[in-house]
Amino acid sequence: MKVIAWNLAHQVKARPIPADFVDVILATGAETVLFNEYVDDPSREPFKAAMREAGFLHQAVSATPARYNQIFAASKHAFEVGDLRPPQFDGSAISNFLHLKFTDFPFEIVGLRAPAYEKAPDRKAYWAELGQIMKSARDRAILFAGDINFDPFVKARQEGAPQVPFPFASGYQVPNPKGAWSYLAHSGKGYKIDHVIHTPGMVITEVEYLSRIGDRHLAGEKSNAPISDHAALRFAITAID
Repeated sequence: MKVIAWNLAHQVKARPIPADFVDVILATGAETVLFNEYVDDPSREPFKAAMREAGFLHQAVSATPARYNQIFAASKHAFEVGDLRPPQFDGSAISNFLHLKFTDFPFEIVGLRAPAYEKAPDRKAYWAELGQIMKSARDRAILFAGDINFDPFVKARQEGAPQVPFPFASGYQVPNPKGAWSYLAHSGKGYKIDHVIHTPGMVITEVEYLSRIGDRHLAGEKSNAPISDHAALRFAITAID
């Protein structure tokens, strides 16, 4: 299965979705998409219908206790919302987590965005709770994918390594995506903060950042009118041990 995890940069507003957005998704070859920093709203119904017309018949949106950004998942393959409960640290932690179990595949996917907490104690508390959730599922064939708001390769001081252990949940690995950055700051500096984190039973390949498809800029300098300030993270689930 080919998967896209992409931060759409909607913050907490139902920002317009470009007219060519579904065509861009089709051009990536994805079978399942996980959009984070997405805000659901009745105005999204035409977009959801267009996704269904494009073959993404199965859709779900993470629950939110208030006006927070969310996870929107859509797939060409049947799934149901899974049993893993999101972190309860705050409303943003709750809304930025969506667990999927597929009908015809022996693996599970969690769409994720780690909120950008400014205070270190908040970040520590969030990751402690999410780490415990991940550890509770480490005997499953499961992955977590999206914007985690830090680069585990810098943390491990192994920026060129093909993969590193995930620091907040033993038993998980993080493959190093191809590409220089996934998020481009206003300063012009790029950061690799979008990742797929998986248990050893899964074989994840072709992990890369897509900042451009054909002539369409997914992310990058504002002069190119990109869709987002994040590149799309694309990867393939190729085997289950």
